[in-house]
Amino acid sequence: MKARSEAPDWVQSMRIFLRGEVGANWQVTTKGRRRACLGVRFDDGTRVFKNLPVLWERAQQAKIQELVLEVHELVVKKKICGLDEAIDRINKANTEVPSAADRANPMLLLAAWEKYEHYKVKQKGDVTQASWNKEYGGRPNTKINPPRPNDKGKTYVRFKQIVKTATNANELLIQIGDYEDKNKKPEPIKPLEAGSRSRQIRVQHVAAFLRWGTSKKSGYLLNPENWSAPPRNAIDDYVGVKSAKKKKETSNPTVAIEDDDLMALLGSLPIDIDKDEKKHRLRDRAMEWDFALKLSICYGLRPEEVRHEHLTIKKNDKEYLFCTYCKKSGGGITKPRRLWPLHPEWEEKWHLLERVKKRDPLPRMKAGAGDAFRNYLRFNEVWKKLKSDIGVVPYSFRHSYSKRAHQIYKLSDTEVAAFMGHSVPVHNSTYAQWSNEAMLESSMERAIKFRDLTSK
Repeated sequence: MKARSEAPDWVQSMRIFLRGEVGANWQVTTKGRRRACLGVRFDDGTRVFKNLPVLWERAQQAKIQELVLEVHELVVKKKICGLDEAIDRINKANTEVPSAADRANPMLLLAAWEKYEHYKVKQKGDVTQASWNKEYGGRPNTKINPPRPNDKGKTYVRFKQIVKTATNANELLIQIGDYEDKNKKPEPIKPLEAGSRSRQIRVQHVAAFLRWGTSKKSGYLLNPENWSAPPRNAIDDYVGVKSAKKKKETSNPTVAIEDDDLMALLGSLPIDIDKDEKKHRLRDRAMEWDFALKLSICYGLRPEEVRHEHLTIKKNDKEYLFCTYCKKSGGGITKPRRLWPLHPEWEEKWHLLERVKKRDPLPRMKAGAGDAFRNYLRFNEVWKKLKSDIGVVPYSFRHSYSKRAHQIYKLSDTEVAAFMGHSVPVHNSTYAQWSNEAMLESSMERAIKFRDLTSK
């Protein structure tokens, strides 16, 4: 038993109370930090310990005291029975009260989630508010920018439901992927496929939240005994293993679009239609997307970078386009960078610097840039054919830039990584197909030249 000075205040208080009521020979302690235990010392110096049907926690202090007094009355005051029978009687008469650790506490977890949002967005600043609203989410909040008019967020729509029943970190991490709501409007919530990227992200979000909530950074908002998440490298069991079909789907790299197909896509936009009263909005929108697509194609921009607030003109010996966007992720924050056109003649032909200067309209992408690209292009016949034939996605414009840089301009992975605004390891893991091919082509060219020189 811990020394009294080391015991929590509620334990010290309870022991003082019981000593005054039943004497120093009757004491309470715990076995294994779970169940309350009554210890009795007899006149011959022997001791016995009996478990009580109540858990050892502050919330049960009054119940522990009540049971000890009840046993003492049966054994000592009224001498009705011995200690063993008295314990049997109270065991039958009392149903164990669930521990706070064994009860779901949704309000505690949801309140901690709100504070976690402030920590990530405002205090640490490694997630933008727009990204939080989309990927993490939370309850309605119109005071933030952009505002969140209703419950939203890919993680939160699951999280707010599973906290009603989860009592520990293990249950929470299992249920975040397994949760299902067939009646959810406007769309039902389906379980996330084992090993899928979506399930991995949801598990990562909740695990990171729990690590923060049980740490000094949060002020220990959550009890570490119940809510400690496994380390980052130990969540594989919650993510699961991809099926053979899923492995095949996700192992295919993002495809690039050939220059001819890019020109066909641009040519298919309804820019040249008659600007009559009925069609002028269609044409205006096409002009906005023509500008956005040309920026993406020429500079290899991420969809999120195609916004005027991220683009500016700078000058040394000549003017050039500069991107101020910094991508925030678990791996860190990217740096602002100069944008290099590939092909340079596209920059001139499409008057991109002049259009940025004039701030020609770009599409409004409130719901997220990637989704905005996807939603506009899904009705385009050229895009639909490319999607059907080779599986293009909005990031295919960026992959096309990488392919041109490596295969046409023979740039190294270090150079192209700098042009595209990410690290060399990220570049090699995502765009290795183009850099490897370019490297092998260069190696073969050198090998042929060496053969020709040495064979003469």
